Amino acid sequence: MRPKMLFFDVGETLVSEERLWTSWAEWLRVPVGEFFAAMGSVIERKCDYREVFGYFRSDFDLAKEREERAKAGLPFGFLASDLFPDTVPTLQWARAQGYRLGLGGNHSLATENFLRGLDADVEIIGSAERWGFSKPDPRFFETIIRDSGLDPQDIAYIGDRIDNDVLPALALGMQAIHVERGPWGVIQARWPEAERVRLRIKTLSDLKAVLGHSS
Repeated sequence: MRPKMLFFDVGETLVSEERLWTSWAEWLRVPVGEFFAAMGSVIERKCDYREVFGYFRSDFDLAKEREERAKAGLPFGFLASDLFPDTVPTLQWARAQGYRLGLGGNHSLATENFLRGLDADVEIIGSAERWGFSKPDPRFFETIIRDSGLDPQDIAYIGDRIDNDVLPALALGMQAIHVERGPWGVIQARWPEAERVRLRIKTLSDLKAVLGHSS
């Protein structure tokens, strides 16, 4: 059944996080390759992403380090250059096809403001900071359902994470599409839990075919 709304996750779905993670490696003064290897290990072991910092500094305090980075003048959040090339064209295509659009994830109000600057007609933009709970908390997805006014099966949640995006959406009766890109998307696509995923794409450009459009 074709959905009425497409709700997109943000990190590694609409925007690449490579620059942000690379900047953390440089901040910690560790080789970028080693940093991403540690991240892969954290994902494979199904641990919280923050554990990656503990590989290199046992006393690492994320909040404190963010403050120090801000004092050093390092940019916080996403930049226009972080957008995947297929992001805005896909959003514009989807809107032209009559889909209602939503964007949101486990991010800050600053990222909400960044998303509002996209050249796309988006109905709902949300964040964990404003809504007060983070994925995979069911309340995150319940908020999407409530704000849309749609039945769960009329909404397709599109994201790179099996644990935070796809399975929680399916549990509430929503449709779900897994984007196999970025560290989480690629690694989690090989998890046993991924067998429950019916719809998979490599890029947002693949949405047309998955949703049954010829062009």
